[in-house]
Amino acid sequence: MSEYRLVLSAALVTAGCLLASACAGTPAPGSADRPADATRTSAAPAPSKPAPTAALPAPGAAGEIPDAERLAELALQPGETAGVLEDGGSTHVLDVVEGRPMSPAELRDPCTAMWGLLRQRGAQAAVSQTFDTEEPGSPTVNFLSSYPGTDAATVFGRLRTALAGCPSVEEEGRTVAIRYEGLDTAGFPEDTLRIRMTMTDAGSTGPAEVIDRIVARVGVCITDLSATGTEPYPGVSEAPVLRQIDRLRAAQGL
Repeated sequence: MSEYRLVLSAALVTAGCLLASACAGTPAPGSADRPADATRTSAAPAPSKPAPTAALPAPGAAGEIPDAERLAELALQPGETAGVLEDGGSTHVLDVVEGRPMSPAELRDPCTAMWGLLRQRGAQAAVSQTFDTEEPGSPTVNFLSSYPGTDAATVFGRLRTALAGCPSVEEEGRTVAIRYEGLDTAGFPEDTLRIRMTMTDAGSTGPAEVIDRIVARVGVCITDLSATGTEPYPGVSEAPVLRQIDRLRAAQGL
């Protein structure tokens, strides 16, 4: 039975970073031997988007910062992408403890800053959406967050800096190798990153898990969709990410 649900908890957010990221000591998708840096790259045109069954949201008021309820409305809806299935679900919102701003000391450490920013620390509002799907490339987790003023742009800049300073990190007893690149395929905002995380257990000769993630800033919002797998390496389908971007643009009148 199909199931579509929005879920957020400290455990899921942690899993989201390890079940919804992307990067590794292997080349990032579409970049065979490209260095792991933020250099923007030229890419082939984005694949055509699926014909959605859900209408785009109506624009909000000028300057509106979406709250959690509005973010849940702006999240991908049933029929808009593979992996988002027809049965309804529940919404979980980032709570005060999970969303507390990062301290200056945390922001100075690249790996600590990276995990915190990917977990929506400091967001005004945030929700997460999980998908039941076994289709390769379909996202398993979608995070949406909103920020006041120019904070979304600031957060995205901090994420770039943190990724550059954290090529690998120990997490949950695993070594996580991280690679990323700018994504400038047609339809994506300028602030878009494709991230790959490859997790390896001690003594293992191959990855235990590979997580691909596309993170994009759309106005005052940041969307973050991920897929996970082992072999073959996953690659987040660009179509659902572009559809999520369409929804955020429409809602903000961009």
